[in-house]
Amino acid sequence: MLSDDQKKIIEAEERHRHDFRKTLEEASATVSKTVDRAVSEVKEEKAKLSSQLMVFLNSSVGTLLLSSVVITGGAGLIQKIQHNHETQQKKREQLIVYKFEIENRLDNMEFALRRAQTVGEAKVALNKLFKSKYPLTPELQNRTLASLYLNIYELVPGTQQQRAQAAIGFIRELEHAESLINAQTDDAKLISAEDKLQFTKLIQSIQVLKLSAP
Repeated sequence: MLSDDQKKIIEAEERHRHDFRKTLEEASATVSKTVDRAVSEVKEEKAKLSSQLMVFLNSSVGTLLLSSVVITGGAGLIQKIQHNHETQQKKREQLIVYKFEIENRLDNMEFALRRAQTVGEAKVALNKLFKSKYPLTPELQNRTLASLYLNIYELVPGTQQQRAQAAIGFIRELEHAESLINAQTDDAKLISAEDKLQFTKLIQSIQVLKLSAP
């Protein structure tokens, strides 16, 4: 027979799980809308570019230039410009997806770690380094955080790459700390305040390294 306190704890946990699921669903919907909006922007930009290009080519100057380009074999220049534009838009879409997945995973990890009382619970929280329990993008579920940042590293320019590299460094430290706690065989053992603080600081260090689209 459950006591009143036990019933209250179970009810509170059920409410929390319900709220957490709702938050994930809302986050997933936000990602979908953002990606759809990015795709729509790509199509609009492509249509606008094509329209402007046709107006120019139909002008007398454009006709003369087109003739010159065709004659000199430079028609590929126009295609290259359009290809570069499409490539940049695709990078923006990919970056949005990676960022949402990373932020979602870090938030879930930090939340689970904050509630963890034992070594076993901490192991479950830190397992999100390697697999997302609630992925916003299913195809990224089994990707490690480090591999996600490696992909981002290729998408962002300049100093943004340095931030991505710094994030990978913090993740490596977190992975090392995770391996040490995984070596402990007593999952029921209380996690030390020092270990918990170390994990939390590393997660927060990754979170502050915001990356923007190229």
